[in-house]
Amino acid sequence: MNDLSSSRKRGLQAPGMTFRLLLGWLVAFQGSAILAQISQPTFVRWIENGPKTGHLDTAIQVYRHPSGKEVSLIAAIHIADRSYYQQLNQRLGQYECVLYEMVTEEGNRPKPGAEPSHPLGMMFKGMQSLLGLSYQVDEVDYMPRHFVHADLDPTTFGALQSAKGENFFTLAIQAYLREKQLMASGELKAFSGLDLLMALAGGDSQHAMKWTLARQLSEVDSMTSILDAGMDGQGSIILNGRNDKAFEVLEREWSSGKKQIAIFYGAAHMLDFHQRLLRRGFERSGEQWLVAWDVQPSP
Repeated sequence: MNDLSSSRKRGLQAPGMTFRLLLGWLVAFQGSAILAQISQPTFVRWIENGPKTGHLDTAIQVYRHPSGKEVSLIAAIHIADRSYYQQLNQRLGQYECVLYEMVTEEGNRPKPGAEPSHPLGMMFKGMQSLLGLSYQVDEVDYMPRHFVHADLDPTTFGALQSAKGENFFTLAIQAYLREKQLMASGELKAFSGLDLLMALAGGDSQHAMKWTLARQLSEVDSMTSILDAGMDGQGSIILNGRNDKAFEVLEREWSSGKKQIAIFYGAAHMLDFHQRLLRRGFERSGEQWLVAWDVQPSP
């Protein structure tokens, strides 16, 4: 992720790192003047509204440029309530162009119901069943012509990772070390595998699991830091490298004359997108929130 006591201790610590890394992949892989003054917006939040009830939300942050260009950063969680994706489908139809993420061949649009071939896609499908949620690829309509692929293809993704000496194992090791640093500094609260085991052992395990996970997913900023250290300190391919590609496509769409564009990517990518837009002279002009997980006890 030999004596009995040390192995027990590791058993409670190591799952925290592995689990937080998986949560990081869950959000990464696959307006007013006052708002503009806030240096770092939030893209995921947890709202607790009662005993063991609440909702996990994702943001649509809007940016405007003096030239008239407008970019909406639409943060996504890759498994969520079906109603969440229904709202997203309505909103995604309102843009001139939607740049979407998916490490796949150019022109290979995701089809609902298709079995995922990537291990992370398989993991998401498994979590979907466990939590009673829907999988993004099954619910979002990627067929409209204004949807534009803005991600790496598998060959390029693999080559860039190899060039950096990066893979999921090295990311896991880095995540473990980075998590320990953040916990020691107080920037990240500790997560014990015991919390997860207790959730699973409860009478309403599906609700308990969602309750536990939703509060962790609200720490997306820290998860981004954990995931994106990169082997060379310059950012990982899974986040930073794919963001490079997304902005390459964004520049191309601007050049073609499009002015109202959405970037529909995992929430962990969004802070970097935010910073790139600010450097290009954009100002944040508004935000909206969508409920991704409505966490309520089962009837």
